[in-house]
Amino acid sequence: MSEITRHSDYRQALDTIKQRIKTSQTRAVLAVNTELLSLYWDIGRQLDVWQRERAWGSAAVEQMALDLQTSYPGIKGFSRTSLFAMRQFYAFLSPQYEVVPQAVGQMPWGHVRTLLGKVKSVELVLLYAQACIEHGW
Repeated sequence: MSEITRHSDYRQALDTIKQRIKTSQTRAVLAVNTELLSLYWDIGRQLDVWQRERAWGSAAVEQMALDLQTSYPGIKGFSRTSLFAMRQFYAFLSPQYEVVPQAVGQMPWGHVRTLLGKVKSVELVLLYAQACIEHGW
């Protein structure tokens, strides 16, 4: 232990910096997550529009998944199942919202997918999303 580490003001300064690092890391993760959910919302919106306006079926989504995986090797999240989940995400919430609701936008994608698979009410999804944020679930 060096001489400086024995001083309480040094330990307090170190704790302050460590807390600031932790806060920045959390904020960065939330910002990335928010951007990803915005991307997934937009992909879901595009798929919804194309399937309605151009009568694209599941084969087009399957091909798009293959092409995206080829274009972005090593990046997960663009499988056929994921693309359909993005469309479901958009279709479920878009009648009431133009963009991802704030509470939902702060949840991990896996949580969002679980809620969409189990909950049939937008209001209940928002309630669960808010609880997730408040309790750190």
